[in-house]
Amino acid sequence: MFNLPKSTVVDKFIPKTAFYNKLNITTGVKEEFVNKIDKITWKNKISEDTIGITKTNEIEELQIFEIILKDKSIPKNVIRTIAKNIPYPILFKLFYKEEFYYSIGLYQDKKLVDLYFSEWNDNFNLNFSGINLSVVYEKIVKELIKEQQNEQKFDIIIETSNKKKTLEKEITLLQNKITIEKQFNKKVELNKQLFQKQTELEEIING
Repeated sequence: MFNLPKSTVVDKFIPKTAFYNKLNITTGVKEEFVNKIDKITWKNKISEDTIGITKTNEIEELQIFEIILKDKSIPKNVIRTIAKNIPYPILFKLFYKEEFYYSIGLYQDKKLVDLYFSEWNDNFNLNFSGINLSVVYEKIVKELIKEQQNEQKFDIIIETSNKKKTLEKEITLLQNKITIEKQFNKKVELNKQLFQKQTELEEIING
């Protein structure tokens, strides 16, 4: 996968029961494992030993997992559960028949704080070169969130991306409220809030 050196190849099947029988997860997450996931394979291990790129305090290893799906839906709870319980960042490539997408977690102090997802069938030129594994990891995240040409510091890029995601959620929520609101005055106020959020989002998008 990704034309990585053979030294990185693991290609190890991981039974779903390794997660939902051994971890303290809800019934809903277990059902998502059972109903949405066909197969999980640990494909590659990117580390100082396997690829010769220096580890850092933040990123000691980077794993690559392949997940075969039973239907075309994004099992976010499954991905989050796996990512939270593996001590290294994971790049997920998920397949449903011939279609695919990617996901990777954002980590702070080695703890998962967010997940990023590509669109279905987005092709990326993922580059696993760098002076250290933190650089490799940051390049992959920037690629998935479409900030690969951005020369700003990584933490600023992530902060901006998170602001954008928050605004998009707030805009959707306001649009839903406006649709069902019957009182004219309240609808006017909601539209003002919507315009403000849309303006903030445009400013972020346009830099």
